[in-house]
Amino acid sequence: MWIALLAAATCLPCHEEFVRSYAKTGMGRSITKPTAEVQLRQEGAHGSARWVAWWTGREIAHSVNDEAHAMDWAVGSGREGKSYLLRLGDALFQSPLSWYARRRAWDLSPGFNRDRRLNFLRPVTADCLSCHAGESAPVLGTQNRYADNPIPAPGITCERCHGDATIHVKNPLRANIVNPRRLPAVARDSVCEQCHLGGSARVLNPGKTWSDFRPGMALETVFSVYVPKASADPNRIKVVSHSEQLALSRCKIGSGDKLWCATCHDPHREPEDAFGEQQAKCQGCHQGTKPHGDACTTCHMPRTESSDGGHTAFTDHRIRRPGVPKVLLERSDELRAWRQLPEAGARARGLGLAYAGAGKLDRAFDLLRGLASPDAAVQDAMGLIYLRAERPALAVAALAAAVKADPRNSVRRLNLAAAYLAAGEAEKARAEAMEAMALEPLLEDAYALMAEIEPRRAEYWRGEFGKRLR
Repeated sequence: MWIALLAAATCLPCHEEFVRSYAKTGMGRSITKPTAEVQLRQEGAHGSARWVAWWTGREIAHSVNDEAHAMDWAVGSGREGKSYLLRLGDALFQSPLSWYARRRAWDLSPGFNRDRRLNFLRPVTADCLSCHAGESAPVLGTQNRYADNPIPAPGITCERCHGDATIHVKNPLRANIVNPRRLPAVARDSVCEQCHLGGSARVLNPGKTWSDFRPGMALETVFSVYVPKASADPNRIKVVSHSEQLALSRCKIGSGDKLWCATCHDPHREPEDAFGEQQAKCQGCHQGTKPHGDACTTCHMPRTESSDGGHTAFTDHRIRRPGVPKVLLERSDELRAWRQLPEAGARARGLGLAYAGAGKLDRAFDLLRGLASPDAAVQDAMGLIYLRAERPALAVAALAAAVKADPRNSVRRLNLAAAYLAAGEAEKARAEAMEAMALEPLLEDAYALMAEIEPRRAEYWRGEFGKRLR
């Protein structure tokens, strides 16, 4: 396992017990090479598409309408299931097929049931791998291009929670390594929230990347998370991520900063006696109480089945009273910052970009249009808002400013190309689309836009994209 290899040179000499037990946890096995553990061959259909998944004797392979690929990585510990990644050229994509462990069956990956097309072209972006991988190597400015070794650290590393260990290895002191338990509450909780606070939108601060977060920081130093505004009815849940659910619980509300993830979870190991350890955790705060047959969590933290196996807290972290209805509703249209940024302009920027990402363009426009110094992300969002409002001249101006500020961003180049086409400037549209392709050869939408710019050569551009995939 990768985590064990890394720790052999860093953490293992002093923390052997922790390192070896952590390597067996879900986080320690967050991404692995596909193995023969899943050997069931299965066929299925989605609309007009036929799919097959099987073990070849050496690797996991997936096929959709006779287009077959070997899988390069498996995402997930396997407790609930696994999704799969494949590499085409220097780009990473997600397979439309996943293994669901509890059903022992192959089925569509989360979200693919809503797609009209079934193919291998869903990009795996840097923000996805910032949670699922210990370390990834994205090419900045691209949607899903990566370096020659795209995932240098597949499993979540010790340093994701404890910070850079370089100085600590040379001179092991408590003062030069992060122990989340000793951090102020916001920084402590941010260590877990970097991955376990899903929200409806995540918005990077200007000039930041997803990999800039370090343990000891407040999450909002790098990015902000926007969650649905709470329902007036506390028994009706509109959220899915662990941190959001826990914040609604009476235990958390009553104990404040005292209760956090590690109050109940030991991230370094899987419990040998889950029942007994669960009871001990509960009875540590609720002395004298006894469960009625099952563990406390059976009634107070029941499993909440997800419709698609996506970013869902399978265990209900509301710690609710028995009898309270288990209801999952759609996310609220109203968003709020998990923690507010201190400056008014930054608050408006973050919430505006969150609404833009959620497709709430009127709300986004009202928040973003008055910003004094719009950065590239804001200009890009405003340009898309103008484009959808059929105001191409304003869209061109905003998107040209975004490209000027961030010229090596393939998607922003493509957005500008679309604006030029809407403004009737086909040659400028063509030039920007070609720049986007040069930056990211497997940017599918660039070829689709070229087919619109040059309708007589539409088949040629579709064929060009097909060649790049081979």
